[in-house]
Amino acid sequence: MVIKQKVPGMLTAIENIILWYEHIWCGVTVNKAVVKKNLGLYLKAEQERQHGYLKDRPYISAEEAIMIYTATVHWLESCKFALIPFLLLLYKHDTKLLILALENLKVVYSVKGHLNQSQHEELALIEQAYGNPHECLSCIKHLLLTQCAFKEARIKFLNT
Repeated sequence: MVIKQKVPGMLTAIENIILWYEHIWCGVTVNKAVVKKNLGLYLKAEQERQHGYLKDRPYISAEEAIMIYTATVHWLESCKFALIPFLLLLYKHDTKLLILALENLKVVYSVKGHLNQSQHEELALIEQAYGNPHECLSCIKHLLLTQCAFKEARIKFLNT
């Protein structure tokens, strides 16, 4: 049930749009040709807007970007932002956390009744790591520090 309300000062064009959507919501039949035409016009206008955006860029200059970057740095400093260290080599609970993770992995494989060849190999690696967690942990840390295979993080501003 739609409650029709009159908002003082509302433009009649906006009021007509609201009434049109109320009719659609109530189940009134809609002329699909008109809907397709309106959708086509909207898509064409949006495509032209996006082409204009690509043609007229950049919207901020290099100086403005530097000002934004500097303001962000000052804001982070004022919030007493502290960097998170990448990898602590000596953390007192790291072995315990690794053992808990390995136990959870073993539970996953123990629930399965039939394992294929690759799952058997993974289970053997898990049991090997569980048998010697210190060596496994040092191997993991060594790989993290030497591989340098990190994902690049980017910030992208979209006009949506």
